[in-house]
Formats: sequence, structure tokens, C-alpha cells
Amino acid sequence: MTSVPLFRRTEDGKLILKNIFIPGQSGAFHIMIQNGCIGSITPSGEALTAAPFLCLPPLADLHVHANRAFSVSAQIPRSFHHAIELTSGLFRHATVSDYESHSIKLFQRVMTCGTRKIRTHADIDVLTGLKAVEGTLDARRKVSGCLDVDVVAFVSGNMDPTRTDSKVMLRDAVMAGAAFLGGVPVLNPDPGAAIEALLDLAIELDVGLDIHLDEHLDPENIWSGFLADAVMDRNLEGKVWLSHGSAISVLPSDQKARVIDKIAQAEITVISLPATNLYLQDREYSGAPRRGLAPVKELAAAGVPVRLASDNIQDFFYPYGSGDLLDIAAMAATAAFFEDTLLLVSAICDGHTGIAVGDAADFILISGESLVEVIANRPRDRYCIQGDKVVNLGQDAVISVPHQNCF
Repeated sequence: MTSVPLFRRTEDGKLILKNIFIPGQSGAFHIMIQNGCIGSITPSGEALTAAPFLCLPPLADLHVHANRAFSVSAQIPRSFHHAIELTSGLFRHATVSDYESHSIKLFQRVMTCGTRKIRTHADIDVLTGLKAVEGTLDARRKVSGCLDVDVVAFVSGNMDPTRTDSKVMLRDAVMAGAAFLGGVPVLNPDPGAAIEALLDLAIELDVGLDIHLDEHLDPENIWSGFLADAVMDRNLEGKVWLSHGSAISVLPSDQKARVIDKIAQAEITVISLPATNLYLQDREYSGAPRRGLAPVKELAAAGVPVRLASDNIQDFFYPYGSGDLLDIAAMAATAAFFEDTLLLVSAICDGHTGIAVGDAADFILISGESLVEVIANRPRDRYCIQGDKVVNLGQDAVISVPHQNCF
């Protein structure tokens, strides 16, 4: 049965939301919105008379690969490297329009889930050039005003960011509209040199760096500490994101603590990607597979900002992705015991954990009373509040709020 938030509009134009629950707080609240801002948040002080809704900041999916979303076939990858091989073959002759089509389908999907911000890695390849970047940017223009899209110029495994020709392509991608650089240094001949080249180019171009690192479970091949040192050497604290970090979890305790401390000092944000890492790590291993996730609880305890993201949505790296960050939160809570309410909200809402009086009215409502409930049920009844508008995300329709008391 469909649930609808209880709301009304007063004669002087205020929007009133009733029976709203807020993470980390007890009981239901009434929220008053006036002139596009939150004017008051008051305890309801009464029994529920309609379906409750949980209020969350807009969801932010900070690591996806939109240009190859919804491309999976019946073939199942044997390993991470086999997934790379399958993907390269599939997109060898892709056009800008092909990449745009995959991207726009994903953008439309995530918006129905409550995601308002997304960061997508667009492949740069010696064979396909900047087509994925161009197609993703074309798709971004079509959702402008509805979805905040950051594009990462992502150096694929067959390109080396230390090479002059690769740097030229990265500069061209940023000129076209990419706001971040990215890559997979472990796939390059000299991972350390690749990391330093990407950092130096990010400084030159004044863009962020979101780097795939330690996406494996080999404790002898760890680069996260090296990245942290290189970041601090360049005074780039707070400007770099480390995606995956799986191998940190298999380090001996003392070494793990040192690496995590360096990451914290460098103010690097770690983006954990439970779906893909649970699916691919140790896939080719004949023994009991390890979970393959970054140690998010230990990172958060050390003060490292932690984010959760979808990564791959129905491609060879993860065929089962939905684009719903509540699915990812469920995986992190289950596989990494990452169950603190406010840490989980922060991880899927780009560091935001709630709302406050004076904030712009920009949040989502999901049917349920608690984060545990909405993660368990993943309800489709979701609404976006933007200023004085109430948008039904499942129908992509603005609801007309009556100018009378409908309580």
C-alpha cells in the first residue's frame, strides 16, 4: 500500500509536514517550511495519526561508473581482471551516444531513489579516447537542475598517467567539463609514479582526485600509506578521495593502524564500495572468500570521513546493482558491521546527518520511522522536499499541497 506524507499549506504559504522522524532523535516531529527554508522543527507530542516518514539529507552516490551501467550480459566474470577484459571488449566500438544512453539511464534511476548528487568515473582509453567523458557530460546536461553530477576523468588500465599523451587527454577532459581526475595506479607499471603524476596534474588543473586504490586483498601490495604521504607532501589535505581500500583490511593490526593514521592525517575521504568488492574480491580464490571491504569502522573511529557508494550498476563488475544507496547501506551494515545510525547517514549523504532550523528546505522523506526500518524495507514511497515543493520520486511528479488543514 502506498504511503503519503501528511502535509498542509497554511494561508500565509507555510508548508507543514507532520509525523516526521529524524535520525538520532526520539519521537515524531512537525517541520514548518517558510520561504524555502526550515522555519521550525517541533516535537509532535501526540500519537501518530498517519504513516510516519524518515527525514534524510539528499542521498549522495560519490562513486559510480554511469557510462557502462546496465551493460551486463549473461557472462559472469571469473575475477576482477576478467571483468576488465569483458568490459574492454564490450565497449571497444562504443560511440558518444552509447555512453550517453547508459549514463542517462542511471541518472534517471538514482533520482527515483532520492539521490541528488552523484560522482561518476568516465573511462579515458587509448582506443575510445574521450567518448565516455563526452557522453557522460551530454547526459549531465539533460538532468541539470535535478541531479548534481560530477564527472571524473578516469584513466583506464591501458593508459599510464605518467605519459605525456595521457596527460594531454586528461587536460582535454577537464577542459571539456570533468571536475576530478581518477585512475587505477596498481594497473600501471610504476604505481607510485602514477599516483604522483595524478596528484601533480590535479594541482596543475585545480581539480579533485578520486583514486581507485588497494582494490585487492594482497597485504604486500599496499599503496594507501604512500598516497597519504604524497598528499601531505603537496599540502593537498582534504582534497583527495580514496576509493575501495580493500587491502587495508587484511594488514596486520599494527600496520593497519599506521596506515589508517596516515589517511586521517592527510584528511583523505575513503569511499567504501561494498557491492563490487564483496562480489569480486577473492572470486578466483578456492578457499573461503574474505569479505574484501575497507575497514570502515576503524577508519571512522580514527576520524577518517567514510562514504558508501554504488560503484557498478548492472555491469560486469557487479551485475546486481540497483542504484539505491539503501541497498549499499544494508551491505555495509551486514558485512562490515557499520551500524551506527549517524555514521551510516553521513556515509550515504556526503557527510550530512540531519536537518536544522535555518537550513534550506532540501531533504528526502522515506516511508518508515527509523534508519533500520527503511534499510530493511527499502520502501518505494519516497518524496523530495525542495523549497516549497513536494516531489513524489516514484512518479517524478510535484504534488499539489492544498491550502487547508488536511490533518
